[in-house]
Amino acid sequence: MMKLDVIAIFQESSVPYFCARQRHIARLRREFPAAEVRWCRTRQTFERLLPRMQVAVTWAFRQEWFERAPELRCVASSAAGRDLSPLEPPPHVKVMRGTHHGPIMAETVLGLMLAVNRGLYDAYACQMRGELWPSANLYGVRLLAGTHAVIVGFGRIGQHIGRMLKGFDVRITGVRRNVSQRQPEWFGSGDAVVPLSRMDGVLRKADHVIAVLPSDTGTDNIFDARRLVLLPRHAVFYNVGRGNCVDEQALAKALRLGRLRGACLDVFAQEPLTSGSPLADNLPGLIRLPHSSAFADDYFDRFLDEVVAWLKK
Repeated sequence: MMKLDVIAIFQESSVPYFCARQRHIARLRREFPAAEVRWCRTRQTFERLLPRMQVAVTWAFRQEWFERAPELRCVASSAAGRDLSPLEPPPHVKVMRGTHHGPIMAETVLGLMLAVNRGLYDAYACQMRGELWPSANLYGVRLLAGTHAVIVGFGRIGQHIGRMLKGFDVRITGVRRNVSQRQPEWFGSGDAVVPLSRMDGVLRKADHVIAVLPSDTGTDNIFDARRLVLLPRHAVFYNVGRGNCVDEQALAKALRLGRLRGACLDVFAQEPLTSGSPLADNLPGLIRLPHSSAFADDYFDRFLDEVVAWLKK
């Protein structure tokens, strides 16, 4: 373990779940009693510490800060996407990015899938219209068991989602660029991983399409109008990756015309969502979340587990 003199924490986020609390500072001080652990409440305080810090725990580190931090050895970011903080660190600085999002996001996706497929959203919509007993107005209610989920972006988060869905007897097809990696140990006989070149074929047989794609690897409009038409009318599209991967005009049109059963979206091309977005209307079958699929009260606790283990290597 390297000698640590100053560990600085600065979480510039409007989301409380992503920010450090007093218990997190106390834990770092217990784990590294010889270090000065500084909780920076403002960017100015953090920047003043740059010349002295060895470790920066922050949501997004700025590239120009490296020149002002000659003692820096580690940058730990809780953000999963590299697009939020694209860095080219000097050779002596290591960058750690949080890998704790998968179990949290998997629960969000499962919750959306259960709510859509078991008619909970439809029942709530009927309730809001004043219907007291809408049993005749719940259409297309089905079991998750025996359905087929295509997970596009079958990395760490995508595999967490797939593993959780296996508990509901959902057949999994993962789509990824590199298919040479060993298949997950929890795969069953009907599960598979296929390359992007075979995605069109599996989309035609999907009950659920779950996008977990980054934005920085050529993923713009992978789900364009042509591919959305391939999906069965009973299929539901879920996006918890990045909003750039889908043609939002085409998706809105598909929902409006009933070509898709629904779409559950956590991310959008422009965030925060504005009234000018084609997905800002109350379209049939559309469920919107405000980029919140990783929200959890213990989010920072999970991240800190990784930071402590990483620094103690």
